[in-house]
Amino acid sequence: MKTIILNGSPKGNVNNSGSYFLARAFVSKMENPCEIHSIAKENQQDLYNYIEHFDNIIIITPNYVHSVPGVVLDFLHKFPSATCNKSIGFIIQSGYPETSESEIICRYFKKTAERLGYHYLGTIAKGECAGIAIMPNMFKKLAEQFAELGKTFEQTNSFDKKYIDLFSQPYLLPKGIVVFLNLLNTIGIGKLGWIKMIKKNNAYQQRLDMPFLDQPR
Repeated sequence: MKTIILNGSPKGNVNNSGSYFLARAFVSKMENPCEIHSIAKENQQDLYNYIEHFDNIIIITPNYVHSVPGVVLDFLHKFPSATCNKSIGFIIQSGYPETSESEIICRYFKKTAERLGYHYLGTIAKGECAGIAIMPNMFKKLAEQFAELGKTFEQTNSFDKKYIDLFSQPYLLPKGIVVFLNLLNTIGIGKLGWIKMIKKNNAYQQRLDMPFLDQPR
């Protein structure tokens, strides 16, 4: 069966993209490595047409503050319904240590697969990925694990439950750490990095926008 990987990072297929890093690791031990395409950098309609030639679709995407990038949401909103028993699965990578931060996205992906009539392969959520692309030497073990995951997928057309369970930990942070992080947010320190980033990208005035909600704010 033919599998295609779609990278949901807004950066595209570049070396400083964490999703692209994991996608390359995923295919590195396959006998016939999957093609990796970029949702953000390729023509949307061309991608819809192209994925019709594949049996399995795997979307690898970052989690940005409890949600996937807008380009991924837009892509999925217009995603074609399944034909000929096609399957779809998802991999989420985030800087958050706890995978509970990706729980809502996991539910959304499952409902999207069901709504479109795809066989749902499942969603793998992996936290603690901050800096994965800029410090790859620190993530050699993770790359090896993803390589084994991809190798097994090529053989079975399914995600190995061993790795689903492994990557899902920790699901929650210890209460003491949560109290400490909430304190940092209360005094404003925890938000400094985000505020600096959105100002740098001229997005401060749009920081509360919710363009994918049907109802008005």
